[in-house]
Amino acid sequence: MKKFLFLLLFIHHLAFAQSDCFKSCRGRSISCWESLKARGITSTDSALECDNKIIRDLKGCTFPEITLNRYEGGSFSISELKGNVVFVHFWFTTCATCIAEMPSITKLSQEYKNQPVKFLAVSFNDKKTVQAFFKKRGSFGSIQTSLDQKTLEAEFCLLSGYPVNMVLDKDGKVIDAWMEENPEADKQEGFYNKLRALIEGSR
Repeated sequence: MKKFLFLLLFIHHLAFAQSDCFKSCRGRSISCWESLKARGITSTDSALECDNKIIRDLKGCTFPEITLNRYEGGSFSISELKGNVVFVHFWFTTCATCIAEMPSITKLSQEYKNQPVKFLAVSFNDKKTVQAFFKKRGSFGSIQTSLDQKTLEAEFCLLSGYPVNMVLDKDGKVIDAWMEENPEADKQEGFYNKLRALIEGSR
């Protein structure tokens, strides 16, 4: 009986943790940073590693349910994407690594065009700024939307670095999440291969 009760409590805790793990990210980041400073560690790289770990720990979490506006008009909810493997790319228009990854995202969106795979791009830039960017550089194959930075932080654990990439399974759970800093356009093969492998492994 005790084992059964323990199992129920464990399952409840796991379910709560998975539903709650996108919340209070900023608090966890500050707590980690304060712990480092108390040990005499004050480097920016160490603070960034705190945030990187928080992002990586989102694996297995249920992606937040939220309604988003499409740039071309209309709205959609995250739940509408269920049944598809979803790549989520958090970016902004002057982010060098974000820009470097765009050709790979466009290529993959074409490869999986008629398959249950979706590409979602979320920027903190407003519609006018993004439209100007697309006019200059061209768009990349994704459902395009934007949210203010405060909402991105509160809802999606966006802390201190871009781009943040996530792959969701068909049930809306995070398969992988990572922050990337690789702005060189000629060194994107690793990103393309990683993303393709994650998609293939989740179909």
